[in-house]
Amino acid sequence: MKNIITTIPFLSILTGCVQFPPDTNERLGQFTAASSFNVRNLEYEKGTNTVSYTKGKACYQVNLQTLAYISGPKDNLMQRAMDEAIRNGQKTGIDGDLLVNTRIERITEYKEKGDFFKIKERYECLVVEGDLVKIKRS
Repeated sequence: MKNIITTIPFLSILTGCVQFPPDTNERLGQFTAASSFNVRNLEYEKGTNTVSYTKGKACYQVNLQTLAYISGPKDNLMQRAMDEAIRNGQKTGIDGDLLVNTRIERITEYKEKGDFFKIKERYECLVVEGDLVKIKRS
């Protein structure tokens, strides 16, 4: 009988500590134009550089166990990642302002901090990669 009396409070303490990851409700971005189909009569040209591939990423940090938000931009992640991809391409000399043949992925990344004690940090990221091109003028 004594074991049952001590077991019940112990079990209630354990179940009280269990927490589920929070629900996701995120705006991914706003776009001037987007399509998953081939757009008719859209003529574009790649820059004089032969390489037009570019990549951008937007991340925010979450708790390793509960996935609760910790820090970083959490709104408009897709737009932030696309803008970074375009800026990254322009910094490398690609003349363009439109991404085509684009792939968008949501990935989890981990970083380790500390010299003696390694602390693992978890980041939820949206990655955008594609070809940066310029629209042809008629």
